Amino acid sequence: MQKGDVRAVENPITAVFDLAEDVEARSPKIRVSIVYARMFIAFGLFLDAVMIVLLSEMKGLAITLTLLMFLLLYVRRWLPDASSRSVILALALLTGAFDVLTFRDAGLLFGIILVPFFFLGLVTMGYLREVHSFFEYYALRHRIVKSVRDADPVAYIPTGTDATQRVLGFLASRNPEIAQLQKTAGAVSTPPILHGRSGMMYKFDAYLRRSPTGLRGLLGFGSPGSAIFVKSFTAPPSRGDFEAIKRAVEDISLATGIPPGRVIAVWRAEGDAKLSDEAYEFVTKDVVRVTLFGKVYECSLQSIEENADGTYDFIPFIPETPGSMPATRPATA
Repeated sequence: MQKGDVRAVENPITAVFDLAEDVEARSPKIRVSIVYARMFIAFGLFLDAVMIVLLSEMKGLAITLTLLMFLLLYVRRWLPDASSRSVILALALLTGAFDVLTFRDAGLLFGIILVPFFFLGLVTMGYLREVHSFFEYYALRHRIVKSVRDADPVAYIPTGTDATQRVLGFLASRNPEIAQLQKTAGAVSTPPILHGRSGMMYKFDAYLRRSPTGLRGLLGFGSPGSAIFVKSFTAPPSRGDFEAIKRAVEDISLATGIPPGRVIAVWRAEGDAKLSDEAYEFVTKDVVRVTLFGKVYECSLQSIEENADGTYDFIPFIPETPGSMPATRPATA
């Protein structure tokens, strides 16, 4: 944190980087605080629900309505648009109003206190999840930008039997986690036949999978896992090739429940062959996008060309940052 007058700025560009690094340095502590707050609120909500059931005159109905209110607000986070989330929120409010009516006479005062507290606690849990996602996303984004700024601009092609093995070797040399993943039994398939949720089968040249861990969807910690897809070409991929890869990865990710971490098209062409303008525009502007357990995961398609001089050409450049997760959008209320 800057000492002195916060309004004093000498170099705006340097100040922006300093500010970003300061926020990134503090974000782990903030994220941990958010997790503790969510756990504390969750415990309070549990006690609140117990009190609602014990003090209500119609205990069976109170259990049903309280559980329904919880489920409505929990499902709300998975809905894709604001209008549907608003409808679910209104239904949860209506359910809460009926829940209050299960209290009679002198106990009505307890219902007026306990039920709104339960409702507001659930809403607060959702907002804390959004704050957690916000810090997680932008801290990762800062690390990526910084690593691009500091990265070696020249990437040499390692030895290998084919383009797929060479690019896997390159990824392993840049990211220890990928190197360890390649040594894990059952984590690597070359070449795999993968099933999509639609029932279609897709063939890639390599598929690396890291399974999810922890309670990612409930409390905001743990890993969602990730997958690396590699498709090899003997000529520059066309826009149609990238579109087919995008559809395949999205379908497979929905079937496995694991978001994509890297989607790579590696190729080596002779002469002056390059990506077409249409393919270049697609690979730089479009992304693989999947929604899993209420979170939107986005992953860029990447073209990796093997040049004749023994170097790689990346479009776009994606640095290998150890510990990075698949990119997610900040949660939406």
